[in-house]
Amino acid sequence: MAAAAMAGPAGQPPAHDHVQRSAMFNAPGRPRPLARRLAIHNRVVHTIRRFFEDRSFHEIPVTAMADHPARIQLDAMVLNGFPNVWCESELLPTRGRGEPRHLRGFKLMEASGRDLSLDDLTDLQEDLLKAVALNLGADLLGGRDVTRLDRILQVSHPRITYRQALGILEARGCSIAFGDELPVEAEATLTRFCGNLPFLVTNLPAGLDDGLGLADPDDEAATQSATYILPYSGITMKSRVRAGDPPISGFSLGLGNLLQYLMGLDSVMDTLIDPMDRLSRLMTPPASGPSPAGNGDD
Repeated sequence: MAAAAMAGPAGQPPAHDHVQRSAMFNAPGRPRPLARRLAIHNRVVHTIRRFFEDRSFHEIPVTAMADHPARIQLDAMVLNGFPNVWCESELLPTRGRGEPRHLRGFKLMEASGRDLSLDDLTDLQEDLLKAVALNLGADLLGGRDVTRLDRILQVSHPRITYRQALGILEARGCSIAFGDELPVEAEATLTRFCGNLPFLVTNLPAGLDDGLGLADPDDEAATQSATYILPYSGITMKSRVRAGDPPISGFSLGLGNLLQYLMGLDSVMDTLIDPMDRLSRLMTPPASGPSPAGNGDD
């Protein structure tokens, strides 16, 4: 892949600003019917699986164990001689599936490999995102979103370091201390700065990387890690080169967030496919009286 596209100095447009701007960040679309959501979900999952197969990644069946999450199981397979592996996994809330509907579980696609630099990882993520976008046509998404996604296929996605991101935000009146997480408003500002394209923030501080990332040789306060931020859905992929002997690289992708971006939706809730949802409503007895006013349930 071509060298990483970098945004320009703070206060100036990004280097790719000459790209046509006819289909950038449109207003959120409406949720699709259940059958359409299922078709889009299945097309995306099929594309991801084929993408990894084409790149000789072994699919690993992982088990849901609190003390051995998918990442650790994938790393163990790498140490057992499989150079590149991936899996589907699920992140459950701490209280289990009894939580409210939007917290019942988050489906992840995770990958690990040996001899992958941070640039290799981010290139792989960009290639994956473009492969998924390329395989979604107007038959599933509609022309509006296909036009929007077509634009991300034509350019390299911007990559800025965490320190550069802080400088961009400072120039726009948003002061964030080094080491702090980027709030949603800051992500939105950076998204506009990057031309409403998906973009990466690289070289995160160690405190934002759970202390597991390999140190950045050019910045002792940063690690070899990155987040992939998408319009509508925010942080959708995370990657890092993990410290260890040998170092193992990997990334995780939130499938719900990816679907939210692809469908141009305001809420990840509008991507959910819950077979028990209608059954749960049918089995729930009606309330004995009117709901209290102002309870926020409408």
